[in-house]
Amino acid sequence: MTASERFRRYLSGQPVDRAPAIEWAPWWHLTVNRWHTEGLPTECASVEAIQEFFGLDKCLQTGVSYHTPATPPVPGQGLGIVEDEADWERVKRTLFPPVETVIPEAHFDYLQRTHNRGDTLHFFTVEGFFWYPRTLFGIENHLYSFYDYPELYHDMCETYSDWLIDLFRYVFSRFHFDFMSFAEDMSYNSGPMISEACFDEFLAPFYRKVIPVIHEYGIPVFIDSDGDITMAVDWYAKVGADGMFPLERQAGVDVSVYLDKQPQMAFLGHFDKMCMKHGKEAMKAEFERILPSMARGKVIVSVDHQTPPDVSMDCYKDYVALLHEYCGKVTHKDGHINTCPVFKK
Repeated sequence: MTASERFRRYLSGQPVDRAPAIEWAPWWHLTVNRWHTEGLPTECASVEAIQEFFGLDKCLQTGVSYHTPATPPVPGQGLGIVEDEADWERVKRTLFPPVETVIPEAHFDYLQRTHNRGDTLHFFTVEGFFWYPRTLFGIENHLYSFYDYPELYHDMCETYSDWLIDLFRYVFSRFHFDFMSFAEDMSYNSGPMISEACFDEFLAPFYRKVIPVIHEYGIPVFIDSDGDITMAVDWYAKVGADGMFPLERQAGVDVSVYLDKQPQMAFLGHFDKMCMKHGKEAMKAEFERILPSMARGKVIVSVDHQTPPDVSMDCYKDYVALLHEYCGKVTHKDGHINTCPVFKK
């Protein structure tokens, strides 16, 4: 069974040999630096090489930018390049390159070659309708913009969504990604940074516009949001999202709650990275915590964010061994799991 087949069948509730054993996020450079002192070969520097070294299913991300070389640089961390309508009109002319130019031809060749090997999942990432305006406004001004510049916010997202639709139609006609993600980071440890009313007014219309286009190609849509997504999971479900990640345990999230709330959705991550440094027994207890949710389907376990540098290479090897063991416990033999909506088409 290829990685793509396993992923699709798993989300469809069909029998599989095991659940996907992946890491969606690359490792901190400090973590990799430590492992190089503990026996990780120095030539293992890329995400793909490290995944292969540890025996994980390969899971590789392709991200694109809407910037061009003419786009003004950000003046500092957390600052923006747009403050008002005049700025937007000026900056807009430097954004949104022709969609045919955002992915080099050589990368399309690489995507197809690695897909044909059968051992690699590929996912495509763009900024979501919370993240994208934040990068232009800057963090503080972005949160004020819902009240100070509502028409500008809508115009920015309308322009972006039109470009995304052109991008999706071009890219997905060239290569079929296994899934895609919208980078959002809309929540923190106490919940979403905006209200449901703000979501419905400023984000939902644009997700309802672009997600059906993605679904035309049979590609499930995941939302990447850190923090406590307990409320936000319902908001994204109602605009057509098929899943969310990474479900950070330090924010107190519980995937079993999400399966009750939105049983048609899939969830990726949720393994508490903070337990890994405590060794095999602590990690086994964490897998046991998640296993009942895995058995219900739609949960693909992965470290709930990047593995921190306090995790030794030996501990990480133990983690991967346990990951394979517990992925092998979930095979959907009776095929009773709810199908991911996009795969019903």
